[in-house]
Amino acid sequence: MKLDLELDSTVDELIEQFHSAPEIVSKAIARSLRKLSRFAERRVLRELARQQNITQKVLKSLGRVRVSLYKPGDRASKHYSLVIWIGALDIPAHYLGKPVPSKTGVRTGRHFWEGAFLMQPVNATHPMVFKRRDDWQHKFQRSKKSGRMMWMGLPLEKKEVAIWHSASDVLRKLEPVLLDRFATLMEQELNYVFNIES
Repeated sequence: MKLDLELDSTVDELIEQFHSAPEIVSKAIARSLRKLSRFAERRVLRELARQQNITQKVLKSLGRVRVSLYKPGDRASKHYSLVIWIGALDIPAHYLGKPVPSKTGVRTGRHFWEGAFLMQPVNATHPMVFKRRDDWQHKFQRSKKSGRMMWMGLPLEKKEVAIWHSASDVLRKLEPVLLDRFATLMEQELNYVFNIES
């Protein structure tokens, strides 16, 4: 899931207004966009962490939020482009903090999974949080080992935190905020280059 913010019309208008000093304006634009990309990353991490009740550190360590700034010529584009990408696959419970089992379930970070337990699958390096499924039934399928058709399957599901709806909500609310922030940053940067640097 990503938000691709095209800033071409806004940037072109600014260059047109200050056509007598295009180098100064392009320097101000570059600075504003760098600051905007850092602002966008902080904002997305904070809002997503708040909505999901997860720490920002976890989201960062999983690489779930990435903000890229592209200049004219990058990605075959003629304009500046700010791309915000959020990995929207569900986050397994064992990534949210150290799993702590109790009599009634398992706690990972700020989440509690009632009726869950820890189990380490054969191919895993650490225990994961599982829970018995209420609606489970055996499936009649072919065994990979023997090749025979048989009733098989485990009545377990790995516990995960869904992130898709929060991510789409965060991106939807962020777009107007970014455009306002960009206007503010451009004003500050143009003021700086024309009144302080020159």
